[in-house]
Amino acid sequence: MEKKAFSHHHAQEKFLSFKDKSLRAGKIYDELSSDDPRVLDLLKDGDLAFRRRVAERIYKEHFDELERNLCPKCGGIARTPFAKQCRYCGSD
Repeated sequence: MEKKAFSHHHAQEKFLSFKDKSLRAGKIYDELSSDDPRVLDLLKDGDLAFRRRVAERIYKEHFDELERNLCPKCGGIARTPFAKQCRYCGSD
């Protein structure tokens, strides 16, 4: 369902304005967009909130499998696996 929601948002962002101007864009829009209420419900709070919920779900479900670069001082997650400075507390 999340994949369909992402595709729907992508169609809205990229192809909606070209839907009536190009037959190909219209076909792509029709293929990617969705009328499913469950998909639309996932996106009701906007794209950023949807992406945040998906990221949080993945983080919770796969916490043990993810490689994390945690700050030894505050425990915050670094921006990249190789980051040396914490983005939260500034510790090196």
